Amino acid sequence: MMWVPTIKQMRAKSGQKRNIVLEKMDAFVSKLYWMYYVHLPFYVMTSDDAFYLHVFFLSIFSLSLFGVIKYCFL
Repeated sequence: MMWVPTIKQMRAKSGQKRNIVLEKMDAFVSKLYWMYYVHLPFYVMTSDDAFYLHVFFLSIFSLSLFGVIKYCFL
Protein backbone atom coordinates (compact mmCIF):
# COMPACT_ATOMS: atom_id res chain seq x y z
CA MET A 1 0.00 0.00 0.00
CA MET A 2 1.31 3.41 -0.92
CA TRP A 3 0.52 6.66 0.91
CA VAL A 4 -0.74 9.44 -1.33
CA PRO A 5 -1.16 12.91 0.19
CA THR A 6 -4.44 14.72 -0.22
CA ILE A 7 -4.70 18.08 -1.97
CA LYS A 8 -5.04 19.77 1.42
CA GLN A 9 -1.87 18.09 2.71
CA MET A 10 0.08 19.00 -0.44
CA ARG A 11 -0.95 22.67 -0.09
CA ALA A 12 0.06 22.73 3.57
CA LYS A 13 3.43 21.18 2.78
CA SER A 14 4.20 23.52 -0.11
CA GLY A 15 2.94 26.60 1.73
CA GLN A 16 0.32 27.58 -0.83
CA LYS A 17 -2.40 29.83 0.53
CA ARG A 18 -6.00 29.88 -0.61
CA ASN A 19 -8.74 32.32 0.07
CA ILE A 20 -9.55 32.23 3.81
CA VAL A 21 -13.28 32.06 3.09
CA LEU A 22 -12.82 29.04 0.83
CA GLU A 23 -10.65 27.32 3.45
CA LYS A 24 -13.25 27.88 6.18
CA MET A 25 -16.04 26.71 3.88
CA ASP A 26 -14.03 23.61 2.98
CA ALA A 27 -13.44 22.83 6.66
CA PHE A 28 -17.13 23.34 7.48
CA VAL A 29 -18.30 21.03 4.68
CA SER A 30 -15.75 18.41 5.69
CA LYS A 31 -16.88 18.51 9.34
CA LEU A 32 -20.53 18.44 8.31
CA TYR A 33 -19.88 15.42 6.08
CA TRP A 34 -18.18 13.44 8.84
CA MET A 35 -20.76 14.41 11.44
CA TYR A 36 -23.88 13.93 9.34
CA TYR A 37 -23.19 11.22 6.78
CA VAL A 38 -20.73 9.04 8.65
CA HIS A 39 -21.40 9.16 12.40
CA LEU A 40 -25.10 9.77 12.90
CA PRO A 41 -26.67 7.07 10.72
CA PHE A 42 -24.48 4.27 12.08
CA TYR A 43 -24.48 5.01 15.79
CA VAL A 44 -27.71 6.62 16.90
CA MET A 45 -30.39 6.25 14.23
CA THR A 46 -32.74 3.82 12.67
CA SER A 47 -33.14 3.90 8.91
CA ASP A 48 -36.40 5.88 9.15
CA ASP A 49 -34.82 8.50 11.42
CA ALA A 50 -31.85 8.79 9.09
CA PHE A 51 -34.15 9.25 6.10
CA TYR A 52 -36.17 12.02 7.73
CA LEU A 53 -33.08 13.83 8.97
CA HIS A 54 -31.51 13.50 5.53
CA VAL A 55 -34.60 15.00 3.88
CA PHE A 56 -34.69 17.80 6.46
CA PHE A 57 -31.03 18.75 5.99
CA LEU A 58 -31.26 18.57 2.21
CA SER A 59 -34.33 20.80 2.14
CA ILE A 60 -32.70 23.34 4.49
CA PHE A 61 -29.52 23.28 2.41
CA SER A 62 -31.46 23.65 -0.86
CA LEU A 63 -33.51 26.57 0.46
CA SER A 64 -30.39 28.25 1.85
CA LEU A 65 -28.53 27.83 -1.43
CA PHE A 66 -31.53 29.19 -3.34
CA GLY A 67 -31.70 32.18 -0.99
CA VAL A 68 -28.01 32.98 -1.41
CA ILE A 69 -28.16 32.68 -5.19
CA LYS A 70 -31.32 34.78 -5.36
CA TYR A 71 -29.75 37.42 -3.08
CA CYS A 72 -26.56 37.56 -5.14
CA PHE A 73 -28.13 37.74 -8.57
CA LEU A 74 -31.25 39.83 -7.97
